[in-house]
This record gives sequence, structure tokens and C-alpha cells, in this order.
Amino acid sequence: SSSSSGSRIAEPGLRGRMEGFIRLLFGYLVADLLTLMCRAQEKAGQQLGSLVVLSGGNHSSLGEQLDPSEPPPTPDFCRGYFDVMGQWDPPFNCSSGEFIFCCGTCGFRFCCKFKNTRLDQSTCTNYETPLWMNTGKPPSRIDDPLHDPTRDKTNLIVYIICGVVAVMVLVGIFTKLGLEKAHRPQREHMS
Repeated sequence: SSSSSGSRIAEPGLRGRMEGFIRLLFGYLVADLLTLMCRAQEKAGQQLGSLVVLSGGNHSSLGEQLDPSEPPPTPDFCRGYFDVMGQWDPPFNCSSGEFIFCCGTCGFRFCCKFKNTRLDQSTCTNYETPLWMNTGKPPSRIDDPLHDPTRDKTNLIVYIICGVVAVMVLVGIFTKLGLEKAHRPQREHMS
């Protein structure tokens, strides 16, 4: 009976070690699979999510091999532009650490650190106010032949008449309230 109970106690420990071994083996296979995928994408020159896969280990912080005789690249200047919502985004310099290139799209610009993703700002056309923002006709000028000064005087006359009528109504209401209060019988105060 003691040998059977000893084997029962050993089985859970063996089971736990087997599960641990299987997890370790599974983790190794997943890591190996990710390594193979990264190498395949590296050969194709693609990006994996937000990470850029670089080949070799002899690259600079800018993601390119730089010739020691070449001067370091100068920071880019992102020009001001109208974004997709029609709001003006002011110009800015890309000079923060290794983020020195102007990247993104014509409607959304930001600083990045890889020269091959640099935005060619000369191809963008969103430097002027978008046409769809010019929805209304600009206000007419005084020297405009379509401007009618008598129409402005008509509106002023209407406002004056409405104001006088409103004042007369208020005076009538307060007069009526005052007369009613004056004609009420006076009550004697009883102590």
C-alpha cells in the first residue's frame, strides 16, 4: 500500500514537469516561427507592425549604413499645411534626437528617424485653403454694385418700431398694476 501511495504522489509532480516541458517546447516553437517570419520579411524589406526589421547588426541609429566621410543628415523642416479636417497645422522642425525626417502623408505629418520613409513635400497640394471650406459668399462691400443701402435703412426702421411697441406694452402693464394696487381697499392692521 505504501508503494501505491508513493506512485500517486509522484504522478502529480511528473505531470507538472511534463506540462512545463510542453510549455517550454511550445514557446521555443513560437519563437522559432517568429524568427523565420522576421527573416522572410527582412529579405523582402518589409516592416513587421510598427517595428522595422533590419538586416545585420552593423547599422547606425538612423537605420542606414553611413559612410564615415559623409556629414550627418540635417534635420528636416515640415511645412505648414491644411489637414483633412481643413484646420491649419503650423510648420515645425524635426530636430528631436534621432527623429529628424519629415514623414507621414500630405494630410498628416510627423517626425521620424528613417530617411527612406521621408515625405516628399513638393508633391503635396494642401498649402492653400481647401475649396470645400469656401462654402458661403463673402460679405458684400459698400462699393459693391449689388449692395443696397436702402435695405439696411429698412431693417433699422423695423427695429426701431418694434422697440417702441415693446416699451409701450411694458408701460401699459406697469400702469395697470399700479392702478390696481391703488384701488385696493386698505386693510387695517390688527394686533
